[in-house]
Amino acid sequence: MTDPLPISLSRLGRLALAGLALTCAGSFSPALLAIDEHAQLEAKTSEELNKIKDLTDAKNWDGALNLLQSLQPNVSPTSYDNDVIEEVMAKIYMQKGDYPHALEAMEHAVRLSDAYNYLEPREVQELVYYLALMYNQEAGTIKSLALQQQYLSRSTDYAKRWLDHNDKTGQDPQRQEVMLFYANVLYNRAVLIPTAIDLKLMKEVEAEIQHSLVSINHPKETFYILLLAAYQQEGNFARAAEILELLAKQYPAKKEYWQQLVPIYLNLAFDKDETKGREFNVRAIVTMERAQALGFMRTQKENYTLVGLYFNVGQFGKATELLHAGLKNGSIENIQANWELLAYSYQQVDKPFQAIDVLKEASKQFPNAGQLDYQIAQIYYSLEKPQEAYRSLVIAVNKGHLEKAYAVYNFLAYVAYEMTKFDEALVAVNKALASPGSEHETHLPKLKAAIEEALKERELLKSGVRTQ
Repeated sequence: MTDPLPISLSRLGRLALAGLALTCAGSFSPALLAIDEHAQLEAKTSEELNKIKDLTDAKNWDGALNLLQSLQPNVSPTSYDNDVIEEVMAKIYMQKGDYPHALEAMEHAVRLSDAYNYLEPREVQELVYYLALMYNQEAGTIKSLALQQQYLSRSTDYAKRWLDHNDKTGQDPQRQEVMLFYANVLYNRAVLIPTAIDLKLMKEVEAEIQHSLVSINHPKETFYILLLAAYQQEGNFARAAEILELLAKQYPAKKEYWQQLVPIYLNLAFDKDETKGREFNVRAIVTMERAQALGFMRTQKENYTLVGLYFNVGQFGKATELLHAGLKNGSIENIQANWELLAYSYQQVDKPFQAIDVLKEASKQFPNAGQLDYQIAQIYYSLEKPQEAYRSLVIAVNKGHLEKAYAVYNFLAYVAYEMTKFDEALVAVNKALASPGSEHETHLPKLKAAIEEALKERELLKSGVRTQ
């Protein structure tokens, strides 16, 4: 089973930043209103900032940055002017794609506003929003695990702050986006070290998604995918199955949900409680048949899996029917082992002659496989038809390709002995003794001795000597 992975939101972050870069150029106006009516730009600062728009319109980012940096020595580090300068510098750095410097300037602007209440709440929220996105994005560009964890932690901190200061309902698209982003980055933090999953953080992921699901009328599919991944990381396959059932119901045309649900049920079927195990096998059967009705899960391997599931629940008749049809129409792989399984299936439902017919049909498909004739002989012998068993055994040893040659020669020797074909029985038992693996078969020397004794008696009878 291929486990589902959470949809990475790092791409979302990059798209959002690109969108910001397209819109920021028109927003570089120094006429930024402050909540504190006494916080106003110095005249010199205001005059210089008026030049920024021309520079940014010309995409002269370095010129704009040089101008802003030249202003900073002339203003107080804790002033409103410096806060505005840092904010505008952050946006220009973003235009350049220089996110490390953009982060530094943006965080400085937020800290100043937090301390002195300089910027409007919506401006701070915008900065916090992009800080969350950029820290997540930058985490993917560094190799140090410790630094990655630090960046991801900052990303979730800023996302949580944005959510705490946003008063819109869960139906707001941007709030939904940040809720999903926050849960996803929490997940990435939890699995940052794959060999040491942070289960405490994973529980936070679950809690955040559950909260989102009850606060949004129509949650995005991605919320469920992320919750599914969290359950799988915890090994909570029962809950994972519930989520996949929901996804399969809501998105029946997506075959990957059906393909993931069946293996989960198969995993759950290993329950020590036989009743529960059977229940999950039945669920796997129903899931596969629902998927096949939609045109999915119809590969040879998947069709064979369905046959196996019917065997697991003791439905040998149905399993046999599917296996025979599959071998006939090619929907199940045409290999010798599958024909042997089909013959075994007919035996399980007490249809030995159908089993023989299947093995004979398989012999046409695999004409050199003596193993098939050996199995035919076994069935004939169980039906008290030694003559037919004998003929099949002769064919088997002539063809070869036997799994355990000594066992086949042993069987041939025994049947020939019963039919008083002592010469052939002796040849067969000698070949059995000469075959690899026979050294552990203690009965073979005894069988040989019995055959030799029978031959002696026959010779004595031919010479007219009575035997006791």
